[in-house]
Amino acid sequence: MHCLTVIYPRPDDEAHFKKYYKETHIPLAKQLPGLKSCHYAYPAAIGPADNVPFCIFQAWFDSPDAMGQAMQSDMGKKVGADVPNYSPKGATIFHFAAE
Repeated sequence: MHCLTVIYPRPDDEAHFKKYYKETHIPLAKQLPGLKSCHYAYPAAIGPADNVPFCIFQAWFDSPDAMGQAMQSDMGKKVGADVPNYSPKGATIFHFAAE
């Protein structure tokens, strides 16, 4: 399995982020072709830390190729273009193979 991970910085308007993300962005992301599963969370720090992401999203695909095809699809482009609507500060995106 291959995982696409997105981490978001703390937004200025947390309520808007959470509402838009849950009601609009996640339903779009769930339409990515080849998506096996996805989930998101709002992590909390353990101990003193100020660099914990505000939100983490993970999407699972069968392979790196399947992930790449999903991201290059029309829906993948639509999902990417939607990010500024709830996260004006952007996002950090990376991927890995589960071991």
